[in-house]
Amino acid sequence: MNEFDLIDALLADEAPLPSWVSTGPGDDAAVLAPPPDSEWVLSTDTLVEGRHFFPATPPDLLAYRALAVNLSDLAAMGATPFGFLVALVTPSLNPAWCRRFGAGLRAAAGDCGARLVGGNLARGPLAVTVTVTGTVPRGRALLRSGAGEGDGIYVSGSIGAALAARRLLEGDTAALATMSLDTVTDDLRPYLLPAARVELGERLRGIASACIDVSDGLLADVGHLCARSNVGAEIWLESLPAVVGVDRREAVVAGDDYELLFTVPEDRSLALPAGDLTMTRIGRVVQGAGARLLAADGEEVALAQAQRGWSHF
Repeated sequence: MNEFDLIDALLADEAPLPSWVSTGPGDDAAVLAPPPDSEWVLSTDTLVEGRHFFPATPPDLLAYRALAVNLSDLAAMGATPFGFLVALVTPSLNPAWCRRFGAGLRAAAGDCGARLVGGNLARGPLAVTVTVTGTVPRGRALLRSGAGEGDGIYVSGSIGAALAARRLLEGDTAALATMSLDTVTDDLRPYLLPAARVELGERLRGIASACIDVSDGLLADVGHLCARSNVGAEIWLESLPAVVGVDRREAVVAGDDYELLFTVPEDRSLALPAGDLTMTRIGRVVQGAGARLLAADGEEVALAQAQRGWSHF
C-alpha cells in the first residue's frame, strides 16, 4: 500500500468540499476563494511525540489536539476558520490508523466550518504539523499590540485543567492507548481534546483591545501581550479562576489551557449573550514592562524564571 492509498483512507469520510474551495486535496496546492472585504489569517504549529503529546496517544485524539491548538490561534485573532493543511510524519501507517486520524480532524473542526484542503505524508519520527487559514473582516483582527494603560485584563473559562489532566495521564499512560473520542472522560478532555474558543474570539472583535490564547502559561502569555503593546500588567493571584485541586501558583504558569486572555478598555462593555463562558477579570494594564503577579496584600509573588511558563528550548 502506498501513500496515495493512505491519503484516500484519510479522506474516505470527508463530505463534499464547500464552494469556497476551488481546488482541494489531489493537486499540488489548494485553491481557496476568501469572502469579499476580508483578510487572511494564517497560523501553523507542530506537535512532536514525547514533547507535545504522550507516545501512547491514539490517532483520533492526536489529530483532534493537533487541529484544536491551531484553531485556538485563529480564535485569539478573532478569525473565522476556513481551510487547513496537515503534514504528518510517522514511522508507519495503515488505513485503519488513517481513518481514525481523519475522524479526529473532523471532530475538532466541529461546527466551526474548517475543512481539510491538503497536506503531506512522510516517513520518520511521529510529528504532526497543522497549518490553519481563517478570515476576518478587513482591519478587525484582534492583535496582541492594542492594550492600553487602564485596560482590564480578562480570561475565559478556567486555568489549570490541562495540568490536572496531564498529571492523571502521567500516572496511567497505559490506559491512554485504549481511549477514543467517545471514551475520553471530562477530567481528561482539557488536555486531550482542548476546546478552541472560536466563537468567543469572533464576538470579541470591537470589544477587546488586545488578545492572546493561553498556551505557554497565563503569566508568560500576558508577558507576550505586554511586549507587543509596550505596557506592563498586574495580575491578581487571588482572582485567577483555577480549577479545583490546582494551586493558583501552578495554574498561572502551567499552559495548555487554550482559553482566551484579552484586555478591554474601561469605557467598553464586555456584555456577551447569556450562556457564554465565564469571563473573569484578573488584572489591569499599567505603565512599564512585563507582567507582575500580585498577592492579595499587593506584594509581588516571586517566581523563578524557569517557572514562568513553557519554553520550546
